[in-house]
Amino acid sequence: MNRFLILQKIIELGSFTKTAGVLGYTQSSISQMLASLEDELSIKLLNRSRSGVSLTLEGQDSIL
Repeated sequence: MNRFLILQKIIELGSFTKTAGVLGYTQSSISQMLASLEDELSIKLLNRSRSGVSLTLEGQDSIL
C-alpha cells in the first residue's frame, strides 16, 4: 500500500487504529509504514497524542 495514502487516511480519520481497521492492517503495521515514510523523508509528519493525531508544521509543508 502507498504510504502517502496511509498518511492521508490517518489524517482523515485522526487515528492509527481506525486507519488500520478501515484498510485491513494491524495498528502496528500502519505505525511501521508511517515510521518508514518519516525516516525516508527525514522529518516527523505527525504529532501523536491520546486525543488523536495532527500534522506537524513539517508535515503540512511536505504534503502541500
